[in-house]
Amino acid sequence: MKAYFGALIDKSASKQNAKLTEKLQNTFKRYFRKATVNSKEHNTFLFLEVEKSLETPLKMETVEKVENKLSLLVQDYHNKNKIKLKKLLKEKQELKETSQIVKEFLKVINQKLPKTFESNLKKLLLDLPNQYFEVQQKSMTLLWNLTENNQIRFFLSGCDTEKFSISGGNKIDLEEMTDKLVLVNFFLVFLNPTLSYLRNMDNVLERLSLGLKGRHYRISDPKTQAKLEMFFKILQAKLSALQNMKKTFSTILDLFQEPKSFCFKKYDFKKACKNFDTTLRQVAWKINQGKGLLDEVQRKLDACQIALRDYLDEAVYEIKTVNSLDEFKLAMLSMAELSSDLFIEAELSKMWLDFFGSDLPYFTFQTRIFSNYVPEDLEASEDNIISVRGLTKNYVLGKTTVYALRGVDLDIKEGEFVAIVGNSGAGKTTLLNCMASLDEPDYGFVLFKGKNIQKMSDKDKSKLRLLDMGFIFQSYALLPHYDARENVALPADLGGFSKKLKTRIEELLDGVGLKQQAKQYPAQLSGGQMQRVAIARALTNRPKVLFADEPTGDLDSETGRQVMELIKKFHEETKTTVIVITHEHDIADYAQRKIKLEDGVIAD
Repeated sequence: MKAYFGALIDKSASKQNAKLTEKLQNTFKRYFRKATVNSKEHNTFLFLEVEKSLETPLKMETVEKVENKLSLLVQDYHNKNKIKLKKLLKEKQELKETSQIVKEFLKVINQKLPKTFESNLKKLLLDLPNQYFEVQQKSMTLLWNLTENNQIRFFLSGCDTEKFSISGGNKIDLEEMTDKLVLVNFFLVFLNPTLSYLRNMDNVLERLSLGLKGRHYRISDPKTQAKLEMFFKILQAKLSALQNMKKTFSTILDLFQEPKSFCFKKYDFKKACKNFDTTLRQVAWKINQGKGLLDEVQRKLDACQIALRDYLDEAVYEIKTVNSLDEFKLAMLSMAELSSDLFIEAELSKMWLDFFGSDLPYFTFQTRIFSNYVPEDLEASEDNIISVRGLTKNYVLGKTTVYALRGVDLDIKEGEFVAIVGNSGAGKTTLLNCMASLDEPDYGFVLFKGKNIQKMSDKDKSKLRLLDMGFIFQSYALLPHYDARENVALPADLGGFSKKLKTRIEELLDGVGLKQQAKQYPAQLSGGQMQRVAIARALTNRPKVLFADEPTGDLDSETGRQVMELIKKFHEETKTTVIVITHEHDIADYAQRKIKLEDGVIAD
């Protein structure tokens, strides 16, 4: 018997997550003594793997007891998070301040409007945690491979049917399927409230766009006019905070493509389990609806933001200045009501976006959740000096997770000059560090000349870097108490053959134009000269690959050009593989091939 569990967690609550994991593991061990239980946090989900050999078929009564107990544990965990979230929302200072400004303007227009606004805002702060809790507590998925029963069982708590069974199923790889079905279950509970929020936002924006047509009003009283202008600034700020909504939610919705392809193409569930096939098709239909709504809402958001910005621009609209407060109140009543509704919907959408937008867009699917999977039949091409497959690397910084690499696949041929380009934070340096065995990926692997670096010992990795790799860093990384010649000779000294390479060291110093500065220390050299020393040092042991991480980052443009000309010259003369990391397109132009990295993945 094997079982795979998955559910949403709050990544920032590390202590609570540890307690939940322990409780879940103990539950499995209570029902299945001496079972092997593994756990892993991935993205914003907790996964468990359970394995136990049974002599007799497992009773369905036991399976259901385990499912019910696990569901209660997940529900209790998220209920505590709901209470904490309600408290945080009530204390949200930015919301208190902006809502107060809105109420001050609404009070000018109509005494009843602030009360209605306050009531709607309180309802939002009460309902939203409940809706979030509903998604979280129904995120639990449990897959059973009941080999003794010759049966596969899916428990998807977000589905009305909840339980699906497939007779046989020996050919189904449940570990490979786990993260796909966990995401399917997530969409089952995430889509309905998200579509509802999008429809409400679309409706408010549509009504407001109609209200913004025609004559606009200002008032001669400066205090009242100041409140009107501040009110519009607040609305613009709320809409600006949603500018990435389409991109973020679209990225989340696109995650369904993987389980859709996996379930429809790799396993034909239409034959094996008709009910589950129907569920998948319903999810696909709702996702198409969501994408259409996102397009429409984003279009109206952009138009509404421009209209609010230009509301008092006489070059765009007919503006009437009124002296009478009563006339101003009457003219602005409808606009005030619509705008306060927009504030509520924008705040709700932003909170919903924040709940799911920080981690889920960076979710990566894995073939093996609990082991670093390397296909047995993988054969690296003899032309490739480096092959990267499924490379994933995350960094936890306090309560934030940085998804540096998200499933990178890459081949670099021997003798190739490659530039890896991208903005700051795209994952360029992390990719270089993983390729050079300076850092360990969380998932995936790197082959160097056909050998898996992850399977090497630390001693072998150090030897690989010393003999087969050269490094050029942005900050030079020279030893300050070594002169130029000694810095260049350092790799040869570490390798134990500096005497053999004495002539080469002199040639390298001459080659980078520093023969006269050989006895000078780094403090006596310019930035360009220090980088030339770094280039010579990187080439001392005749590496197979030269890694250069932002080699011109600390140099002026002319000195940077000279350094790149030098690297290009050495590449042409030695046919050494060169991998340059840069965010500058003119530096990337020196390479034979450019690879663009965006948000931890290679862009098409």
